[in-house]
Amino acid sequence: MNLVFDGPGQPIGLVPHSLIALLPLGVWAYRRFVSKRGSSLVWLLAAVGSLLLLNGIVLWDQLRVRRMDEEGTLQVTRGTVTQSWHIVSRERDWTRSTLSYTTTVSEGFDAGGVRFRWNVGDSFSPATFSNAGEPPLSFPQGTAVEVSWFVDPASQDERRIVRLRMGLPGERATSADAEFAAVIAGFVAALESGNGARLSELMHFPVSLGGHLLGPEQAESLWAALSMPALHTCLQTAVADDVSDGSRRIVCHGVTLVFARTAAGAWRLRELHQGS
Repeated sequence: MNLVFDGPGQPIGLVPHSLIALLPLGVWAYRRFVSKRGSSLVWLLAAVGSLLLLNGIVLWDQLRVRRMDEEGTLQVTRGTVTQSWHIVSRERDWTRSTLSYTTTVSEGFDAGGVRFRWNVGDSFSPATFSNAGEPPLSFPQGTAVEVSWFVDPASQDERRIVRLRMGLPGERATSADAEFAAVIAGFVAALESGNGARLSELMHFPVSLGGHLLGPEQAESLWAALSMPALHTCLQTAVADDVSDGSRRIVCHGVTLVFARTAAGAWRLRELHQGS
């Protein structure tokens, strides 16, 4: 997959529209040094205040995103786009005396059982994704994605994307070969039908459940941990991630499933835990 957006890597600098602060600063400097007349400090304070306000919010956002990235607290979702939307709405702007309208473009997509949405161009800084680049990105159904994100209390707890990797539409990760895909399909079918015997066949005992090793006689505990319809749906479209030890990892709704090959070469569930 290609890295199409990297918020933590965005350069830190002055916000272009903050240069409007030069206007009151210019008035103050002209009156103070050119016309040699007394100039009110109001102009100077307005310039400094505007500069700090417009750049302060952007700097705060960029620094907090970089900190979360360095501390490893960002959440990561991998999967394929199951649906996406692009909605343009126009509303009357009643704050103005003239007949004018405000246009809002809302976009988003679902992947890995998680919904991401945003308004185009609406973000605190370049560190969070709002699809404001040229040309804008599109999200066709079936596109493999890897999304790094966090829940932002400053944006009404919306999920904010800070890093985005995308594949081609219909392209699954290299780990999703026919053999592995067949195992996942069989695993999901066994979960949905409640076929305990088949599920046990697709597990590599002892299976680690949250750090505790469970044998075949404790398989019911594993079935209970996997009995979430949303998890079953996510597994059908999730993109597996290759791990350095040769295993493959799938993350769905905060649950990580690790599959590894047995001595006979078959893919089986080896580990199940919360988080990524």
